[in-house]
Amino acid sequence: MSHARTANYIALPILLIATVLELYWVWGLLFVWWIVPTVLNRQAFLVFEINRDDDPLLYWAIVCLWALSGLMMIAASLFPQYAHLLA
Repeated sequence: MSHARTANYIALPILLIATVLELYWVWGLLFVWWIVPTVLNRQAFLVFEINRDDDPLLYWAIVCLWALSGLMMIAASLFPQYAHLLA
């Protein structure tokens, strides 16, 4: 089994447990992590594949949305007293 496949099999139960335990910072880290392969591969996925060269505005909007969503989830977990401001 490849490293990527093993990581996926480990990540799924971790994400499910994090959701049940309301540890949304784990999802935030995942959103932030998704930015790395997206930028390196120059393509994002929303409903279908979006290439940076073909549609740069939509591509960068998705990258920014993932970054903002991830950082908001992490911030809401680190500073729960301000979480209502992030919703």
